[in-house]
Amino acid sequence: FGSQNPFYNPAEYIVWVYFWAAIVILAGLVGNLWSLLNPWAALYALLRRPARPATTSRFGIWPAIATYFAFACLELTSGVANRPALLAWLALAYTVFTLCGMLVFGAERWLRSVECFTVLFDIVARFGPIETERGPDGRTRVYLRIWGTGLLKGERAGWDRVLFVIMMLSTLAFDGILATPVYRWYLLNVGPLFAPLGPLAVPLLRTVGLVLLTAVFLAAFVLVMRFVMWFGWPQVGSPFSHWEGVDEPTALSAFALTLVPIALVSNAAHNYTYVFLQSQGLIPLLADPLQRGWHLLPTAGYKISYFLAGAAVVWYVQIVLIVLGHVIAVYLSHLRAGQRFKTAAHVLLSQYPMLLLMVLYTMTSLWILAQPITKEV
Repeated sequence: FGSQNPFYNPAEYIVWVYFWAAIVILAGLVGNLWSLLNPWAALYALLRRPARPATTSRFGIWPAIATYFAFACLELTSGVANRPALLAWLALAYTVFTLCGMLVFGAERWLRSVECFTVLFDIVARFGPIETERGPDGRTRVYLRIWGTGLLKGERAGWDRVLFVIMMLSTLAFDGILATPVYRWYLLNVGPLFAPLGPLAVPLLRTVGLVLLTAVFLAAFVLVMRFVMWFGWPQVGSPFSHWEGVDEPTALSAFALTLVPIALVSNAAHNYTYVFLQSQGLIPLLADPLQRGWHLLPTAGYKISYFLAGAAVVWYVQIVLIVLGHVIAVYLSHLRAGQRFKTAAHVLLSQYPMLLLMVLYTMTSLWILAQPITKEV
């Protein structure tokens, strides 16, 4: 019901800046804040439905991958993410979809298998220093741990888990590539193939690009992991042969979580200006959120502060974040190898291909930041 100019509609700031950028970063720094902020869990609780025993879906988190991909397409490929009315209708539709699913299949099962944000924040929160555990007496105990160590325990095996983590990386990378000359080259050279589709040409072109980038990231990870397993378990014989006595999804899942720090720092670096600069755009709107001439709060005259948003500051913060996150990922991968392989020599050898992968991810992130930003015509 407010202004349809995204700069003057609070919904755009709440969804894309505060929720999608800020809360993800805070969840990594602190813990699973989503368990306290989840609006669908709160609405479900108001219905006072009796709790069902928690069960595991036979579909794993593949449904959550589908909803996460749909959300990524809304943000990155649809071209309509800056339309407040459409964003509101989609939020209402997703709310109905989620509540109906929770009522039919049970809240815990639906949230853990289909609701992509619950799955996302559950993975992100493993990096945080706060851990909760329900004891036999039913009480919840809170523990402190070193950042990142939660990624080394309690992992669940499956290709779905691997793909979800890879999508966390590929969607962030694709968001950065969209503003570079590389995407412009892709648009000019591949775009004519989609021209007959009319208005759907650009959204479909972007969607194909996102799928291709995700496939490249996944293929690179699987290839490197084959060499990791080969060096770690030399009895396997060949990095391209069947891993004797080794369950491939389990092996891949164990190391996929070590990539989460890269996704977190990439998110923080990419969204730095959103969190420290554009988030302030909501403050003057609080005085008149629907643009009706109201004066609800004395914030209408607020001027955006550019403190900590200078070009040099942003660049150095982004560099430090990316390098630090990749160092943590390398260290976690080394610890994971120490858990899985028998000898120190095998642990060391297995980490050479993983180190190469981490360096490639680092170079990709820095390369995206270093690209001159272009404006799509």
